[in-house]
Amino acid sequence: MREITKTVSLPVDGKPTDFRLTKPDAFSGVFLLRLLASLPEHESAGDAGGLSGLLRLPEADLKSLLQLCLEHTEVLLPAGWNPVMVKGEWTYPEISRDTPLCLKLALEEALWALEGFFGGGGSASRKESPAT
Repeated sequence: MREITKTVSLPVDGKPTDFRLTKPDAFSGVFLLRLLASLPEHESAGDAGGLSGLLRLPEADLKSLLQLCLEHTEVLLPAGWNPVMVKGEWTYPEISRDTPLCLKLALEEALWALEGFFGGGGSASRKESPAT
């Protein structure tokens, strides 16, 4: 079965907090891919310099990327999973002014959402020719 959620633990106000990342739908995934593809080639989001590459995106693109990623992220509260953001509005305002945490969550979501997209050379649906 395909995994569409992943849990990560990050500190909020010094306490470990669980966040659940959800893979975006195909349209959102393509939009995310287009945003990341606009990064300079040597600074893709998966590189060590991924954060600096993200920060070089135009303001509107960076905001779109952050919003898309945070809208696919939930936080575990005592009552259960709660979205971090819905339609551009904070639903977990405790992190709304924690820039490093929001960037980390967005980067985690982006990398995980597109995990395996650039793997192993060639189409996964292409059949290999039989060995002769």
